[in-house]
Amino acid sequence: MSAAPDTIRVPVLEIFSSFQGEGPRVGERQVFVRLAKCDLRCAFCDTPESYPTPDTARVQVAAPHGREERPENPLSVQQILDAVRRLDEPPGLHAAVSITGGEPLLHPQAVHALAVGIRHLSLRVHVETGGHRPGAVRHVLDVVDEVSPDLKLESATGAPTPWAAHEETFQILEAAGKAAAVKAVVGADTPPEEVAEAAVFAAEHLPSAPFVIQPMTPPAGKAGRPTLYHLYHLHDAAGRVHPDVRIIPQMHVYLGAR
Repeated sequence: MSAAPDTIRVPVLEIFSSFQGEGPRVGERQVFVRLAKCDLRCAFCDTPESYPTPDTARVQVAAPHGREERPENPLSVQQILDAVRRLDEPPGLHAAVSITGGEPLLHPQAVHALAVGIRHLSLRVHVETGGHRPGAVRHVLDVVDEVSPDLKLESATGAPTPWAAHEETFQILEAAGKAAAVKAVVGADTPPEEVAEAAVFAAEHLPSAPFVIQPMTPPAGKAGRPTLYHLYHLHDAAGRVHPDVRIIPQMHVYLGAR
């Protein structure tokens, strides 16, 4: 028997309504549940505030510009579900709930319980992950609708690509048919050869999912964003070895949304 949603607690950074800004679901209205804590330190990370556990969570009360509540961390799964239900008013306003982070699969029991509750609200469950925790993917796979794993390129993250963990994760998702996309963040210094290697890897281990090249969005005043000319080269390199390659920037940044 699984634990009741009012007994499972998890650290939360924020809960809010917005538009999906990444991957093939770009533009879709979703509720975002951003869990705190991450075991990676990617150089391009746009949410380093998710690394620690904040004393309080930011919980939007109503969309789009309602007031926020600041409940103390950790929150119960039931508190999170209540916040999602309140934001999805009228019911069906949102297509899905995106469970993101940080790294949400540091909390597989909580993600599993959240997914069960979200489905009871008639919302799709979308999970964003670094793609390096295959055991946690297995734990939640039966109750989520889709998972969007990263493929961590060393040129962008500053750390070696976890090939073995990616391979296991991708194979799990391929067998289940639950991958939304494979996302590879790229920077100004990402070489076409590295992107081609990643695209070959994705085509071999997760062929059903599109390969999304996402230009990094560096902090204001810092270099790192690849030029359009460079993106053409990266797309050419990946497109020679993968049947479905897309360049999709972080559209929520352009919209000025979270």
